[in-house]
Amino acid sequence: MPSETTRTRVLAAGHRITPQRDLISDVLEGDPRPRTAQELWADVRVRAPGVGRATVFRTLDALVDAGLARRLALPNRRTAYVGCSALHHHHFVCQECGTVLELPEPEVSPLLRHLERARGFQVDHARLDFYGTCPGCLAAAAGRAPGPASPTPADEGEGTG
Repeated sequence: MPSETTRTRVLAAGHRITPQRDLISDVLEGDPRPRTAQELWADVRVRAPGVGRATVFRTLDALVDAGLARRLALPNRRTAYVGCSALHHHHFVCQECGTVLELPEPEVSPLLRHLERARGFQVDHARLDFYGTCPGCLAAAAGRAPGPASPTPADEGEGTG
């Protein structure tokens, strides 16, 4: 069952809580990999065969709207979803293996403040997804052992969304 924070955020975004949404949220939160709606639907149907594909799509929209999931663009024009922590953050997405790393807001804030000053533009909200190659894939391509992932855990971030 999703946490009370998850349920509160879904309700605050104007969406209903249903057993199907709880299940879909659990499945999404239970796996850090980005997954397509079709993949999620297949996983959900293992636990609840009666859940329809449209329910999965509507629930994903509700979770994205509540800031609990992020829609990501994958190679070959595919869309995938990844569960998100409650703290505001951004993402690194590996286009080779699909790894998604959360980038805490405090690491992005200095760049954002610089851009605001340089452009005279007040930013109210930002969502950034950086696409590239993760340390593991870079190391594999170079034939050496992977180094540690650079981003710090999302729980070091601040804010919401």
